[in-house]
Amino acid sequence: MQEARRRWPAVLAAAGLAAAVAGCGSTSSAGSQPAAGASSAKGGSAQAAAAFYRGKTLTIVVPYGAGGGYDQWARLLSPYLQKYLGLARVVIVNQPGGGGLVGTNQVYHAKPDGLTIGDTNAGGDVFDQIAHDPGAQFDVLKFDWIGQPDNDPHVMSLSAASPYHTFADLLNAKKTHTVVRALGTGQGSSDYNAALITLNGFGIPYRMIAAYQGSTQEKAGFLRGDGDIISVSASDIAPLVQAKHAIPVLVESDQPFSKLPNVPTITSEAKKVGLPASTIQAFVGLSGVMNLGHAFFAPPGVPADRLQALRQAFEQAVNNPEFQAQAAKAGLYVGYASPSQLSTWAKDGVDASGELAKLLVNHSQ
Repeated sequence: MQEARRRWPAVLAAAGLAAAVAGCGSTSSAGSQPAAGASSAKGGSAQAAAAFYRGKTLTIVVPYGAGGGYDQWARLLSPYLQKYLGLARVVIVNQPGGGGLVGTNQVYHAKPDGLTIGDTNAGGDVFDQIAHDPGAQFDVLKFDWIGQPDNDPHVMSLSAASPYHTFADLLNAKKTHTVVRALGTGQGSSDYNAALITLNGFGIPYRMIAAYQGSTQEKAGFLRGDGDIISVSASDIAPLVQAKHAIPVLVESDQPFSKLPNVPTITSEAKKVGLPASTIQAFVGLSGVMNLGHAFFAPPGVPADRLQALRQAFEQAVNNPEFQAQAAKAGLYVGYASPSQLSTWAKDGVDASGELAKLLVNHSQ
């Protein structure tokens, strides 16, 4: 489930962010695993972290309003984090604004004591950093990643009512001098960026219609026949696929998706049609960005033992059978990703920023 993400937000909420910036504390390497040491030292650190969290309050900042996918993941996970960390309570703070940037900035500049974490639109964060958005007051390569609870890649799908029914039909649009209508939730949103990069990379002529405030409105427009293509998360498009209103044709990832075993990945399709190595590398970067999903992170500088405690509790929560059953009942796709994997995906996106920036230009016809 995707919330709209603006690349050039006007809202910075500078005063609130300045108040959130706190003093320094003990530090760990940003985005990295705690340093190894003697077993007794590690045991002592774990005990100290457990004692620190016992009876405390953990704040999870969600950079969007209540009721969306980010809020849903945070609320599902909170009782399990409370259990495994021995917390007195977990408080969810919805901090919308700037297309998600206000809340993410708030977490990044929070006091690094391990008591404030965020559920961020990590893919949007990387895109904002690539675009040098003035509202992005963070460096994704310095996030202290905690983990990811979902495996929910973006999927490009076609309307069953459109003249296109396969990805090959889209590739032939240039030969037939037709223009594909692509939908998006506003310039800079994850689905807008994914569609733009994919269409530009494959040389498919298109007209981008970015007139929706969220994926719910976007899907309604898709059902009305506003466009031929929609690029949203797999869980978002699943009901429309089941109702035979949508045809999934491309997983916008370099990893196959088990729930759509017959749908090719963007990189496999790029190699199949012989796209240049530079474009394939851009697609690898896009894959990393889109794979990030609903990623949880802490501000840079959280003490290593506390960061490890957060990571361990998060992994335990995601692997808890009761949590997984609740998520499945809500129509969410569970799939744990480690902090090191999140760091790799973020770096892939930043490393491919030059090629991605070239493909982020809107060439609507």
